[in-house]
Amino acid sequence: MDRLSLGGRAGAGCLRVLVVLLCGVVGALWGQEVPRTTEEGTQESRWFDRMAAPLSWAAVEECQVKAAERTSPLGGPVLWVHVGVDHQGGEKAYPIGWPRAQFTTAGWERDWSAWDVFDFAVLVEFKGFKAPAEPISLEIGEGRNSYSRSLAVAADGQWQTVTIPVAELSKRDAGLPAAISRLRLVVSENKYRHEDVVDVYLSGFRLTRSLTCAVTSLETTTPVVFTGQPVVQLELTVVGPPEQIKRGIPFTLSRRDSGEVLRREMLPLGRGHQRYACDISELALAPGDYALAVFEADPAQRRSVDFKVVAEPWKPE
Repeated sequence: MDRLSLGGRAGAGCLRVLVVLLCGVVGALWGQEVPRTTEEGTQESRWFDRMAAPLSWAAVEECQVKAAERTSPLGGPVLWVHVGVDHQGGEKAYPIGWPRAQFTTAGWERDWSAWDVFDFAVLVEFKGFKAPAEPISLEIGEGRNSYSRSLAVAADGQWQTVTIPVAELSKRDAGLPAAISRLRLVVSENKYRHEDVVDVYLSGFRLTRSLTCAVTSLETTTPVVFTGQPVVQLELTVVGPPEQIKRGIPFTLSRRDSGEVLRREMLPLGRGHQRYACDISELALAPGDYALAVFEADPAQRRSVDFKVVAEPWKPE
């Protein structure tokens, strides 16, 4: 084998290494290609490690994003958002404006539809006259259907947890959990005095979901129905693995006074927040008090809602 062929192979090897390194850099900048997932008890978490990297955020006006030398209660690096409030500078049209930082999602980071909760840890420090009760806001998505929430976190230098149910996003826009294009952290300067300083530290961005099927909320929008009405309208939130939910949610309808079970079945529900028309027409329920329950046999998961059946006022005696 001659030197040229050896040199060619060595050069090709170096080229492959360089390509791998470049791909890693591009992946870090444009998307977390392989999500980090952990399990603890009955909870599964998927971590947004890229959100803790300052280079992943674009900041404007008086907002700066840096890495912080702090210890997070959830582990991992800490993102530092620093805002020096300036009522005289910033955008010319809005000198008292909205310093902000934006994170653009990529790949799997866009789809939250299979998860229950988005949460993270936050710590706020303040220098100035008086810290507002809601020092910073979070926007998820963009445009008219985006989800916005002012974070009621005390500026006391203590770590706190912000929890946002994914079902809240679907209430605003049914398609939002599966198509999230960005997140923004926004400070409204009209809440502050000129030259106030607010420092926000964030870490542990993650999506979580239950490893077991559960109903986290259950209510009815028709607590009173007439004997001639065919359905009871339910509003509920279902969490857990999709494959378990597809088997159906155990459901029981019974009389409140005697506890007599009138129907057992498996409700064909999906994940997340939803409305369901529970058909009671075949039962021809007499006037009285009734209860609808899910997971009746499991005290830890059982949830129930009451409704009343009354006689039709227009029905002749």
